[in-house]
Amino acid sequence: MRRDHQPIENCSDTTGYTFHFQISNRGGRQACSVKVQAPSIQDATMFFRQNWATIESMARDGLAGGSRDDGRIKLIAP
Repeated sequence: MRRDHQPIENCSDTTGYTFHFQISNRGGRQACSVKVQAPSIQDATMFFRQNWATIESMARDGLAGGSRDDGRIKLIAP
């Protein structure tokens, strides 16, 4: 899993962290990413892990509905 971080709107107390992952879909693998705003990478990682079931469900729903962004599913979590 790859993690990128980039500041969002010059806000000094939170940063956007992007987690990239893959899920299987119809015998293949699908690239997905979720962006989490958090004060630290540890908080973002904890949020990602604690909400994995919901994140995976949302990604699968997005795949079922058809992806319009070059086959990538992007989710934004608060």
